[in-house]
Amino acid sequence: MTHLYLGYEALIRKYQLRVPPLRCVHAATERATGSRIVNADGEECIELPLQRISDTETLAGQLTFAFKREHLNLTVLGALFEVPEVRQAIQAWLRDKPSSKYSRMAGHLAAWLTGHEFEYNLPAGSPRVPLLDPAAYIVGPAVPDPKFGIVSNLLGDQWFSPLIRRTEKLEKWLAAGLASKVGETFRSIEPEMLARAVDYLYLSETRSTYGIEDEIPDNNRAAKFRHLLEQAGEPGPLTEDQLGEWQSQIMNARAAEYRYRDGQNWLSRAGRLRNIADFIPAPPELVRPMMEGVAKVAQAASTGRLEPVLAAACAAFGFVFVHPFWDGNGRLHRFLLHHILRQAGFTPAGVVLPLSARMLKQLDRYSALLKRYSRPRTDLLDYALDGDSATIHVRSPQPLWLYAYHDFTEICEFIYECCQACVEEDLQAEIVYLRAHDATVRDLEAWLDMRQAALHTLIDVIVQGNGVLSKRKHKLVEGLLDEDVARIEATVTEHFSAYIDHQAHSRV
Repeated sequence: MTHLYLGYEALIRKYQLRVPPLRCVHAATERATGSRIVNADGEECIELPLQRISDTETLAGQLTFAFKREHLNLTVLGALFEVPEVRQAIQAWLRDKPSSKYSRMAGHLAAWLTGHEFEYNLPAGSPRVPLLDPAAYIVGPAVPDPKFGIVSNLLGDQWFSPLIRRTEKLEKWLAAGLASKVGETFRSIEPEMLARAVDYLYLSETRSTYGIEDEIPDNNRAAKFRHLLEQAGEPGPLTEDQLGEWQSQIMNARAAEYRYRDGQNWLSRAGRLRNIADFIPAPPELVRPMMEGVAKVAQAASTGRLEPVLAAACAAFGFVFVHPFWDGNGRLHRFLLHHILRQAGFTPAGVVLPLSARMLKQLDRYSALLKRYSRPRTDLLDYALDGDSATIHVRSPQPLWLYAYHDFTEICEFIYECCQACVEEDLQAEIVYLRAHDATVRDLEAWLDMRQAALHTLIDVIVQGNGVLSKRKHKLVEGLLDEDVARIEATVTEHFSAYIDHQAHSRV
């Protein structure tokens, strides 16, 4: 049966809008009951009985359906409201039904997204209408639009406005009070042990943020990035000067930029097909205003207007979606998570959560979240790379609505999960490791005469071997009897059994 599409999908098809495909579409069916179909990629088609749909013919009917039943999609609306015929229809809708909250929402959003001026006077006594339902979305500060009687409560502005839905999973995170648990966990560890654990966490985070990009930093670059992590959380907004300074610290001198890019950049995978772009970010003229929008969302965490994890996730991923520098955007985007979380007091001063290590362990999921933004947008663009893949020419328009609005719900859920795992698993695992290591050293030093550095290496190698010293590592125990080696292995296993079991379980 041919689908009679509803809402956004109907409008996309009718006006031939070139926008990223919807992940959830609605359609009418002649059957008495509806259905929900989900494909392997997680895309949904929700069928509703046709008799329950009052108007499938007009723009007003389809926009009313979208506002009532679908998530707000500013990208589709931005493309839709560019069509002169659509603005004319909204003007007629406002004239015919001036008190309708849906006609007023359409007028407000069309004016906000395009700057178009409508002839309209709000009827006396019309109730003010919030743009987003606070029960369904995370909302920002209320900004009234007196002309249409709409109260805008988006999280951002025209240049960058993330959308966060109140899913069941996200509501559980928000109710869990993770920020207080983070502080309590760090405070419960004795200072000397915590200092040693944090030292490892800094090392893990530094290695992992480079590891995500298949790089192994030399000691100088690693030290510079660790120093940057230690500085995270200093007060102040995310300005171009500040971000440029950070970018220069994590790059070598030749790649230091200090200012936002003034040309079109792109990302491509290494290999022979280098003339294919995997992601083409916003054009240079949009970079600076979009980054000012990202900075406002980041600042909402430190002012208490937005929960820190949500602000950090939206601002850090918003940064990498804008891609304001030619190089170093990935590492800087992951650094921003730490900066915003610490600036808002979520992470205590002086400590770090190994978020990049968590992302590295779930690299497929992390990459999928990035591609969910980048791939659909890049697929819409007509572009050409030169023969050496040194320059790109984008021939199709790159409007603001294509880049500035995205649903960050799954990104926020992912960062929440990473934060919890860092505290409850990674930090705890390192504390268990250190306690077991100290106990093992005490037992072995009572009878084993070995340099401390060599002893520490031997213990680490046996732990990595799940309590067994591999034959190719026996050079570490040259001169020792087999029974001495067996005694060392038994001592390590005794103290590290819980740690080894935990590591084996975490790899499953």
